[in-house]
Amino acid sequence: MSIIKIGYNITTDPTFLDKQNAITLELSRKLERFHKLAVEGKRSSVQKLLDAIDQYPDNPQLKNYLSVLYGLLNETEKMYDTNKWIIAEHPNYLFGKLNLAHEYYFKQEYDKMPEILGSAMELKALYPDRDTFHLNEVISFYKCATLYFTAIGDIEQAEIRYDIMQELAPDSEDTETARLQIFAATMKAGHERFEKEQKTRISVKTRSQKITSTNKAPNFIHEEIDWLYSHGLYIGEEKLNKILSLPKDSLINDLELVLLDSIVRYGYFKKLDEENGWDEEKMNFVVHAVYLLGELEAAECLETIFDVLSQSDAYFDLFLGDFLTSAIWEPIYKIAINDLEACKEFMYTPGLDTYARTTITDVLEQLALHHPERREEVLTWYRDVIQFFLDSSLEDNVIDSDVIALLICNVIDIHGAELLPEIEQLFERGLVSQGICGAWKEVKEAFEHPDTYDKVKEILPMADRYDIITSTWASYRDELSSPPADFFDFSTSSQMPVRAEAKIGRNDSCPCGSGKKYKKCCLNK
Repeated sequence: MSIIKIGYNITTDPTFLDKQNAITLELSRKLERFHKLAVEGKRSSVQKLLDAIDQYPDNPQLKNYLSVLYGLLNETEKMYDTNKWIIAEHPNYLFGKLNLAHEYYFKQEYDKMPEILGSAMELKALYPDRDTFHLNEVISFYKCATLYFTAIGDIEQAEIRYDIMQELAPDSEDTETARLQIFAATMKAGHERFEKEQKTRISVKTRSQKITSTNKAPNFIHEEIDWLYSHGLYIGEEKLNKILSLPKDSLINDLELVLLDSIVRYGYFKKLDEENGWDEEKMNFVVHAVYLLGELEAAECLETIFDVLSQSDAYFDLFLGDFLTSAIWEPIYKIAINDLEACKEFMYTPGLDTYARTTITDVLEQLALHHPERREEVLTWYRDVIQFFLDSSLEDNVIDSDVIALLICNVIDIHGAELLPEIEQLFERGLVSQGICGAWKEVKEAFEHPDTYDKVKEILPMADRYDIITSTWASYRDELSSPPADFFDFSTSSQMPVRAEAKIGRNDSCPCGSGKKYKKCCLNK
C-alpha cells in the first residue's frame, strides 16, 4: 500500500491566496456578490460576470464563477470552454485544473486526469515549489483524486486520500462525497466480482419446501405458548420469564411442537403472508421458540433444531430472514456446544442452505473464542469438516464453495494456522469462493499476520438480545435511514466545476464545510 505523507503546511487563512489570485482590496469587497450571482444560476448574470472578468482579467475566480454559472444553466459546452479558458490564462490555478479534471471524469476520459493533476495524484507533487496550501485546496484536490481512483477501480488509493480528508475536514461535504463515492465503487466492484464468481461458484441443489393442506393449530400443554403467535420481538421480558418458568420438560415439548408446526403448516402461513403481508407480531414464533430453547439450554432438542435448519430457502425467508445470517447462531450455541459430533453430521447432510450450515461453523468459532480450553477440539472439528469436503464429489450435493469460504473465515478468526495445509488443498481443488475470503495468498497472509480485532461475540439473555435487535435493526427503528444509492449511480457529484470559495466574512459559513460560521470555526485556527 502506498501511503501519502503530507509534506506541506495547511492554512485556513481566507486571504492566503489573495496575491496569487490577484485579489485586490477593491475586488475582495465584490467577490461575495459575484459568487452569489454564480450560484443563483440566473441567465442574466452571465453578462455581469463577463463584465467583471473584463474589469479584473488577472483574477481566475471570476472565470471559475462563470463556469459554475454555465453548469447551473446546463450549458455544458460553454462550461467546458470556460474551463479551458481558465487553464490557458491561469495555468497554475488549482481550481482550474480541477475543473478540467472533472470534465474528463464526466466524459469518462479517466486516462487524461493524471495529465492535469499529475501521475502521483498528490498536491505537493503537482506544486513542488509550494510549502503551504489552503484547506479548501487540499480537500478539493483529494476529492477529485478520489473520483479518479474509484473510476479506475483502485479503491485502496481512493481510501488513502479519503482518510486524509476525514482527518482534516470530517464535516466537509466533499469528504462525504468521497465516502459515498468509495462506497458506490466498492459495491459496484463487489457486484461485478459476485457476477463473475457466480459462473464458477459451486453450490448445492437445495430442497423444495413441502406444502400440506393442514391449517389446524396444534394443542399445546401450556396456553402461554399462544403468546408466541401473537407477539413479536416486543413481547417483553415479563412474558418471556413467565414462559421460562413453566415446567421444563413440558415446555420443551411445546416449543418443539411450535417448530414442527412451522414446517407442517408452512403452506398456511405462506398464504397468510401473501394475502396480508408479513406481520411481525404473528410470524416470529419460530424465532421465539429457538431462542427459548436456547435459554433452556435444551440439548435434547438439537435434532429438532437441525430439522428446522434443513428446510428450504423459502422457509427461511418466511420465518427467519436476517436472523439466519446474523443472530440465530446465539441460541443454537447454547443448545449445541456439547454435541459437536451431531453438528458435524449436520454439516455432512446433502442439499442444505448455505447459511444454515454456516450458522453451525459460526457456533464453533464462538466456542473456541469463549472457551480457549476447547480450541483443539474445535480445530479437530474444522479439520474433519474440511477433509469431508476434500473427499466428496460434486455429485454428492454437499460441496458449497461459499460455505467453504466462510468456514475459512471462521478458522482465520480463531487463528487456526494449524489447518493451513488442508485449506491450501481446498484452494488447489478450486472449492473456495475467493470473493468471500480472498485468494490463497491473502488467506495465508491473514494467518501469518492476524489482526488484533476481537472476534468474540457477546452471548446474552434472550430479552437483552431482543432489546438490542429492536433498537438497532433497521426494520425495527421508527425512522429509517435513506436507502443507499444504486451502486451503478455515480451521480453523487454533479457535472459542476470545482468552486473556489468567495471571500469569507466572520459571519459567513466556514469554507471547510463544517456548517459553522467562520468566526466559530477556522477563523482562529
